[in-house]
Amino acid sequence: MVRTGVCFAAAVLSLLVAATFFASGSTAGAGQSAKPSSFRIVGYLPDYRVAEYDLNRASGLTDLILFSGEPTAEGGIDLSRLKSTPWATLKTFKTDFQIRLILCIGGWGRSTHFATIAASAEKTAAFTESALGLCLEHRLDGVDLDWEHPVNEAEQEGYARLLASLGEKFRPHGLKLSVTIAAWQKLPKLALENVDYINVMAYDHDGPHSTFDGAKHDVNMLLAAGAPAEKITLGVPFYGRHLTERSKVLTYQEIASRQKVDPAVDEVDQIAFNGPVTIRRKTAFAVEAKLAGIMIWELGQDADGDKSLLKVIQESAPRR
Repeated sequence: MVRTGVCFAAAVLSLLVAATFFASGSTAGAGQSAKPSSFRIVGYLPDYRVAEYDLNRASGLTDLILFSGEPTAEGGIDLSRLKSTPWATLKTFKTDFQIRLILCIGGWGRSTHFATIAASAEKTAAFTESALGLCLEHRLDGVDLDWEHPVNEAEQEGYARLLASLGEKFRPHGLKLSVTIAAWQKLPKLALENVDYINVMAYDHDGPHSTFDGAKHDVNMLLAAGAPAEKITLGVPFYGRHLTERSKVLTYQEIASRQKVDPAVDEVDQIAFNGPVTIRRKTAFAVEAKLAGIMIWELGQDADGDKSLLKVIQESAPRR
């Protein structure tokens, strides 16, 4: 005979234990704390800004990506550049505003050891465990890999195996996996199948470095290569770059504060940038093309108040 009262009490006790477990922060993943819009508004926050950036300015994001950790030769992840990161504040921020918190690994000048890791099954496994451990420790919602760049087919195939390894480990925990690439970068089918999102850096081209037509061209390149539209997140710059002196860069905050700029203008003193009209057009294009969303490099370059480009994206994107 089943003793109903005892079973009921045990069930209640199990629910209480489970509730305590989740509340204690013992699990990671966006599913427990955040329910962002299906249209992503993704903002990078670099290590050199994280300590002083006012997170209230980013409350309209769906994803905040910390830039960046670096892969080590042994398959570990070096977070020394992020030693000033206010982890407790970020955890509160992501919960209060229902935002996913993602760690970027790699980037320009920070990708040296990806090739070594991707060439070794043992180091791929070690890197995967390192990434999973960091997500669980810091209550992250996933990672973003930014290998700049695989230089041959062997490295591309190794990258795909690395992404497949991460995807397999991440899925049971509800963690997200994205990859940030230039549009010309090849991603094998295995990679496309295992990432949740593909952030395309549709900027830093020759001439005016991030035009509307250039952004459409980059997206079309990815679509032609087999990337699903619903995984592509269109990258936009919050900075301007000189037409010929490529190392000369100004933040949008600097551009907007120097003089009154026509919202429809994307070039001042040979500095090419994206003004509000172009940012609005790109966001509308992402919505109409059923892309995953918009990605921003980077939040600390935005102008304040009514001049904010993030505000333009929020106004143009579907309501959360």
